Amino acid sequence: MLVTLGSNASIAEGASQTFQYACDSFQKVYVRCDDDGTDAQKGFITVQIGNKVICNDIDFEGISKVSLLNGGGSSTDADTYFEIDFGSHVLDPLENVYVTLRASVAMTAFDVSAEVNGSGVMPLKYTNYADSVFTDSATINIYAWANATLENDTSAFTIRNQSYSATPQVQSGVNVSLSKVTGADAIAGAKEIALLAQNEQPMNTSVNYGSTVIDGVICMSLCG
Repeated sequence: MLVTLGSNASIAEGASQTFQYACDSFQKVYVRCDDDGTDAQKGFITVQIGNKVICNDIDFEGISKVSLLNGGGSSTDADTYFEIDFGSHVLDPLENVYVTLRASVAMTAFDVSAEVNGSGVMPLKYTNYADSVFTDSATINIYAWANATLENDTSAFTIRNQSYSATPQVQSGVNVSLSKVTGADAIAGAKEIALLAQNEQPMNTSVNYGSTVIDGVICMSLCG
């Protein structure tokens, strides 16, 4: 069931706005920022179910590129829109879904909607890491993103878990990203994100990389 959480909202520089909804289960959130200037990617999104954070203040720049690879969206400075697929979370009776948008500059024309009371296979969460060395729990996909092209980044990106140890070059992950999109704008966005791991089963995973271009790494994981 599609529901509207907010429409045409404006957020002042350094401020945030929270949209909430009471439901039995939660599957997806959709966000669009059609800013009049070139600030559409200057926002951050946090999603909570009750007190549980399932999306940790992730930069629009990064999460919109993940959306590009997972079915569509736009990752441009003038018009950014994206979907975040959380699988399916069943809420306790007193819990609500909270979507908080934070603006690093004054931003206008936010639209926020969600899919609720549907079904899904498993509950998912998204975590952005700024550190170049970290461990993520129950990892499924790993995306390295930047506000610059990564297509020529030949630096090593090391991934280790209980099943394998691999060290692909960052540009190899960009090749994977490019294979998932079509259209000039989408291709330009895909060159700025590298899909570096796709685990068939959730596994605790450690990451270590030396790239100076990467701005963050988003892990999609099973939410325990």
